Amino acid sequence: VDILYFVGCYASFDKRNIAVARSFVTLCQAAGIKAGILGKEEKCCGEPMRKMGNEYLYQSLAVETIETIKAYGVKKIVTTCPHCYNTLEKDYRDLGLEAEIVSYVVFLEQLIASGRLQLKTDGFSCTYHDSCYLGRHNGIYQPPRALITKAGGVITEMDRNRDQAFCCSAGGGRILAEEKLGRRINIHRVQMAAKAKADVLVSNCPFCLTMFEDGVKGAGVEESLRPRDIAEILAERIVQPSAQG
Repeated sequence: VDILYFVGCYASFDKRNIAVARSFVTLCQAAGIKAGILGKEEKCCGEPMRKMGNEYLYQSLAVETIETIKAYGVKKIVTTCPHCYNTLEKDYRDLGLEAEIVSYVVFLEQLIASGRLQLKTDGFSCTYHDSCYLGRHNGIYQPPRALITKAGGVITEMDRNRDQAFCCSAGGGRILAEEKLGRRINIHRVQMAAKAKADVLVSNCPFCLTMFEDGVKGAGVEESLRPRDIAEILAERIVQPSAQG
C-alpha cells in the first residue's frame, strides 16, 4: 500500500460525497497508486466535536485513531476533507501522530507533474471556492487552481477569493445547525458564484459541497450552476493508458 486514504465521515456516509471518494480512488488506480483505507476502524477525526465544545469526545476519537494508524505502520495519509487534513496535520501532532499528511489536491498535482496521471483538457467554465481549512488555515491556494486548469477549466474568480474567501457556512459545527433568521450564508456564497457567470462551482471540501448543493436550490440557480468537487472533474477526464500511446 502506498498511501492511507483517510476517507472522512461525509465521504463515507453521505451519498453525494461518496461519489467524491470513488472519484479519488479512481484517480489513484489510474496512476498506479495502491490506496488503503481503515474501513470500519476509521473513526471521525473529531473536529466537529471539538469546535462545538466536546473536548473529551474529540480527545477520545483522536487517541484511538492515532493508535490505529500507528498499529498499521502508516507513513503517508491523504485526505479529501480539509477538516480532516487540518486536524490530522496540526491538532494530532500534539497527541503523537508522526505520519505525513497530504491534501488530495497537492497529491494529485504531484501525480500529474510526475506523469503518472494524465488528463484530457476538455474545456469548461467554472468558478472556484477556497474552503476555509485548505485556504486561510493552510495556505493551499494554487494547487487546486492548477488542477482545474490542467483539466481544461477556465476559472472566473469570485469577488471574494483566496484569503478573502467567504465561508460556505458549515464550519464550526454549523453544518449541523438550523438557521432561523436572515439569509443563509451558503445561499449568499452561491450568489457570489452565480455572479461569475460560470457553469460549474468547484470546491475541495465535503462540507462546502453539501452546502452548495443546498445553496443552488435556495438561490434558484440549480439549472445554471453545478457544484462539483475537484476529484470528480479530474476523474471524468482521465486519459487511459491505451489512449496515451
